[in-house]
Amino acid sequence: MEAPRLIPINKLTLLADNPRTITKDQMDKLCSRMQQDQDFIWCRPCLVNEIDDKLIVYAGNQRVRAAKKLKWKDIPCIIEKNLSEEMIKERTISDNTHFGAWDMDVLANVYDLDMLIDCGFSDKDFNFLSDIDDKTEEGSKLECEKCESCGQKLKKKKI
Repeated sequence: MEAPRLIPINKLTLLADNPRTITKDQMDKLCSRMQQDQDFIWCRPCLVNEIDDKLIVYAGNQRVRAAKKLKWKDIPCIIEKNLSEEMIKERTISDNTHFGAWDMDVLANVYDLDMLIDCGFSDKDFNFLSDIDDKTEEGSKLECEKCESCGQKLKKKKI
């Protein structure tokens, strides 16, 4: 397999039947992340299938759209040749499927909520935090700390 290389965005064709969608808000967040950490795109280059001199992006369509919006001229890509339609479909789904689940307790207690939202989570993903009420644990009263910026309950602490 080839190493990633910069490809002019105007030479790329987005996958016609891309099953992923993105909202305007999500696109704005993606653009912001790509601007803040331009090296990350090299760690996760777009995947491209070359067929008859046509470069078709089958993984990274949203990143290409964001790069266009940011007026970037080119984007890192890994190019393969003549992949089967079945392989393209499998990789398109695999690139967008996460095997495993988030440990919401760790996310809520270890990571900054604003950073998580900037990375694509929604504040709705953390609605369960508002359901936490004061409880008793081995005779100790527990109180939830609150996020200074949004007021969401973050984690329990003994008082």
